[in-house]
This record gives sequence, structure tokens and C-alpha cells, in this order.
Amino acid sequence: MSAHYCEHETPSPHQIGNLARYRKVLWIALGVNLAMFIVEIVVGLAAESLSLQADAIDFASDALNYGVSLAILTSALSWRSYAAIGKAISMIAFGLFILGQALWAVWQGSVPDAAAMGAVAALALVANVSVAWVLYAFREGDANMRSVWLCSRNDAIGNLAVIAAAVGVFGTSRAWPDLAVASLMAALALSSGWTVLRQARSEMRGKAATDLGTMQTKNTMDQGLQQAAYKTLRTQAIKCTNLPEKWQLLQAAHIVGQCFFWLHIDSHIKMLKLALRTRDWHEAVGQIFRLSLVPFGHLLGGLPIGNPGTADVSAFSTPEIPHSLRKLITNARMLVE
Repeated sequence: MSAHYCEHETPSPHQIGNLARYRKVLWIALGVNLAMFIVEIVVGLAAESLSLQADAIDFASDALNYGVSLAILTSALSWRSYAAIGKAISMIAFGLFILGQALWAVWQGSVPDAAAMGAVAALALVANVSVAWVLYAFREGDANMRSVWLCSRNDAIGNLAVIAAAVGVFGTSRAWPDLAVASLMAALALSSGWTVLRQARSEMRGKAATDLGTMQTKNTMDQGLQQAAYKTLRTQAIKCTNLPEKWQLLQAAHIVGQCFFWLHIDSHIKMLKLALRTRDWHEAVGQIFRLSLVPFGHLLGGLPIGNPGTADVSAFSTPEIPHSLRKLITNARMLVE
């Protein structure tokens, strides 16, 4: 289903224009999707059509998504990216739910009402084409705006598929066209959800790069410099005999390496070892807690950029990087450039 996803070069997500118009369009989209959810869920249950029910659940998800988009429209990019991650997870959950329902219906389902399927799908198509048309101008932008565009576009594609399923059910008097289309819609939801999730996480990493004053991009050389700087700070920390300075070097290493999963893990392991060796039990407990959070932070894109990684600072805060740590980071970069 990835063929339905159009590749574009996305402009800078930090610049979003026409906010007043975009907000108005979102209210229209929310109302249309909520109304169509009610229509499709009622008719889908009455007609025993899984593809209509799938489309109804998708309408409900989209209505919620538009509401969330309105709520965080003027928020910082990081919060918009968090919202996009939540919406991506809902799209993936929707896809998995429908696939499960389709498997169950293979043995337990009955033949749906083809006429009801076709009529409601045609109405839904008109609604979604209208929404997709007004959202077309906003198809490029940050992950949140992009996910809104993908939702409406995918719905229009799904409506055409439901109409095709209705024709198939009418022609064969069997349920398999309905089940096949429901499965395809679920696959599209999984594909689009994964696409939005990847872009949102990319934006979070881009923000991390900006906050650290570096070019943390997909460029292999840039990533290599970051990793080399981390290793330099790590080596300096190992060789350092002054305990306060050793902790500062580890904190600087954590800030530089936290965008990379394994370096992030390694920095906390080094801190945990030092805490255990010095019998700093408060710090040791804090490091164990932070180690457990690392996978979730990278999966959801919720890394607290600039956090030094030690127990004296909240694991969820994003404080300004102290001058002393910035100096250590700058010196390490100069050594590897």
C-alpha cells in the first residue's frame, strides 16, 4: 500500500503560514468526519459490512485528529511532533484492529448488503474529496499538518475501495470483496501511520540538533562527527581522576550522544557504573530509572534535549545547557573536526 503515499521534499517544518485559514479548514474537516462516522457506523452495523465499519472507525479517528490539531496548532514544533506521533500510533492501532476483525470474519461473518455499502461509500467519497480538496494546500509542512492531509487523502482512496467492494459483493453474493477491501484499508493505515511516525521522530531529532548547535542531519559525516565527539568525551571521563570533573564529562557526553540510541544507553551505563563505584545510591537508582526510559524516548521521539542525564535533574526536563558543559562539548568537537 506504500504506492498510495506520494513522496515530496518537505519544506522547513518550523514555518507554517495561513494559520487562520488552516484553523477554519480543520473545523470544517472535524464536522464532516464526525457526521460521516455516525452515518457509516449505523449503516455498517445494519448492513454487516466490515469495510464500512472500518471506514467509520477511521472517520472517528480523523475527527479526533482534527480536534487535536486544532488544540496544538500554535504550539511549538516539538509538541506538534508529539501530537503527530500520537496520531500515527492511532492509525497503526486502527490498522491492526481491522486486520483482526477481517480474520475473525473469514469464519464468522455473513454477506453484507451491497446496495447500502455502495450508497454510503459514495456519500463518504463526496465528503472526503471535499475535505481533501480544502486541505490540499497544506499537504506539505510539519508532521502534524502532513498527517492531517494523509488522513483525508487516504479516506478518499478508501471510499473508492468500498464502492469496489460493494460491486464485488453484489456480483459474487459473497463477503470476500468486503473483507479484502477492509484488509487493504488496514494496510494503508499501517503504512501511513509508519510514515508519519518516522517524519515526526525525524523532526524531533532535527530540533535536538538545533538545540545542541550542531548539524544533526541524515548526512553520514555529520553523524560521524557527533559520535566521535561523544567517544572523545567518554574517553576523557574514563581517564579523569577528579570526581566532579568526571561527572561533568559524562554529562557532556550524554548531551552529545542522546540522539543516538546505543550511545544514549552507553552514557547511562557509564554513569551507573560510576555511581555504584562511589556508592552514590541515589544516583544509581536514578540511572536505572533513566535506562528504562531510553527505549521509549527514542521510539516516541520524546528525548529531553539538553538534559545532562544525572539524577539531580528531572529525567523529563529540557534545561538550558550550562556554560561549563557547552565548553566541554565545543572542545571535544574541535578535537575531532
